[in-house]
Amino acid sequence: MRSCRVSERGKELFCVMKKYSITPTLKHYACIVDLLGRSENLCEAEAMVLNMPVEPYSGIWGALLGACRMHNNVEMGECVARRALESDPKNEGYYILLSNMYSCARRWEEMEKLRGMMNNKGVSKRGGWSAVKLC
Repeated sequence: MRSCRVSERGKELFCVMKKYSITPTLKHYACIVDLLGRSENLCEAEAMVLNMPVEPYSGIWGALLGACRMHNNVEMGECVARRALESDPKNEGYYILLSNMYSCARRWEEMEKLRGMMNNKGVSKRGGWSAVKLC
């Protein structure tokens, strides 16, 4: 499987950085979390975030949330969305990702509550930003 080889190679390169005394930056962590998440290693990606030596910024949580959406993991997505929204409460993308996960899972009440919460907080989807919904 190609994605497995890609994620293994990515992890290998990430570890080599440390071997050469290169301290990974937040962007490096965001990349490896995205790589692991896209290759369906959600638990490993989450463990990477939780064990980072520095506090993860919202983009790292967003990468993991996007992977949860990609693989329809609503349970993990809810936990990750909570963290992402704590980091960046005005980021409409996080609300939309979670809302789309609820929609695909046919969890209409949660989706409506989330959209209502967006309205209450004054968060709205910017015009011209669209996404293809894949369920």
